[in-house]
Amino acid sequence: MSISFLFRRVAMLQQPHINAFSTSVVLFKGKNTGGGKLKTSKHILSDADLSASSSDWLSLKAQYDKLLIELHELYSKQIQLRTSSLAFEELSVILPPNNKAHQLKELTQIIQKSPQMFMIDMTRHAQYIPNVLEAIHKSGLNVNPQQDGTTLYLPTPKVTREHREELAKNAKKLADQIVVKMREAYSKAHRNLKKQEKSLSHDLIVDLDANLKHRLDGYIAQVEKIRSEKQKDLLDSTFHK
Repeated sequence: MSISFLFRRVAMLQQPHINAFSTSVVLFKGKNTGGGKLKTSKHILSDADLSASSSDWLSLKAQYDKLLIELHELYSKQIQLRTSSLAFEELSVILPPNNKAHQLKELTQIIQKSPQMFMIDMTRHAQYIPNVLEAIHKSGLNVNPQQDGTTLYLPTPKVTREHREELAKNAKKLADQIVVKMREAYSKAHRNLKKQEKSLSHDLIVDLDANLKHRLDGYIAQVEKIRSEKQKDLLDSTFHK
């Protein structure tokens, strides 16, 4: 951020009229903690101005966009009425000793024995059967694996109202996990801003942080929209047992 830009921003923050700022303006409503005035309204910066003012924004935006894509992919693979082999093949399995994630297809081949049954032969990696079972149980696929020696059988659930409701719950869990990751990314940027108190004015830091929080809220709203649409699709009122 250039020195001249910083001086211009500080000067504008000190002016009594916010209309002098070139970008659109909305009010950030703060909490009224004691019956007094709410927090001062803040400027909503354009992406260009926010990028010029905060080196964290471009990184944050990239993380948020990646997390939205991740949610879409999770829904397409794991939250489906009809389970496909792809959902199992790309299942993330945490393996010892380094606790690294591996896709199940790296360990074995998933075979569809019938429209209602998948089979996994774990003969070559029998020691990882507990890890695979744990990954399946945590996947949200709503599948109850059955073990016969080193072979795992995965019966696909019938499409009942209960199955749809379970998938809808899992859709919310996955969306909540994405929101947690977004909040963690914002928290890191928030801490980075606080570290700049010696080089930036307090008002400017508050203003930038409010803008980063505003962007976070916008992305969380997108996550909630994706979740809501997925759950609505799963719980279609036209469905009958």
